[in-house]
Amino acid sequence: MLLAGDVALAAASEADLLATPDIEPPRLMIVDHPGTRAERLATLERLQSLPALMGVPVVLLSVDSDIDSYSEAITAGVSAYLLRPVKAEDLLDVTRRLSGWTGSSEGTERRRRLRRPLLMRVEVVIRSTKTRLHGQMLDVSAGGCRVEVGQELAAGELVRVILHAHDASTHVALGGEVRWHKPVGGGLHQLGVRFTGTTAMLAGKLLGFVSTGMT
Repeated sequence: MLLAGDVALAAASEADLLATPDIEPPRLMIVDHPGTRAERLATLERLQSLPALMGVPVVLLSVDSDIDSYSEAITAGVSAYLLRPVKAEDLLDVTRRLSGWTGSSEGTERRRRLRRPLLMRVEVVIRSTKTRLHGQMLDVSAGGCRVEVGQELAAGELVRVILHAHDASTHVALGGEVRWHKPVGGGLHQLGVRFTGTTAMLAGKLLGFVSTGMT
């Protein structure tokens, strides 16, 4: 399905990758793992320990839809978690987004290096009006996240970012303040949200950017 979308790819087993530590770093790694949660996490840990694969966005394909499998994968550094069978258009969209990920244009180069790509469905709740906007998280850092929604929000607006696993809410809400906004076409707007209060500590544990060596 990716070849039909003009995406260049190469296939390799875990054993092949571990036996070739000096491989050229890919722009994206798709891990199709039929094993148990523990086996998947062990595979991810081994692959991400290779210098050539450190920091490479990872898409995990799985048949497990439970919240624990999803949360553990995200905490382990996975940038997108897709359920099998995967729709061709969904995998192609995620692949294109992550393979072209370079971080936000906002901030210094050091801040970009500390930013981890993470595609996740979210709701952005405007605290002043209780308006709920469906959107997508694009990346996260120690201090905040970048989200994409269908409405412009002014800098200084206080929000809550509610995380979703697949089609269900995780019931986790991260408090934040909109720091910047820019239109990106198609009626969509990107927001830079700075975490407020103790949210940054909670985000570090839930979203895994600490464990991936990105901070």
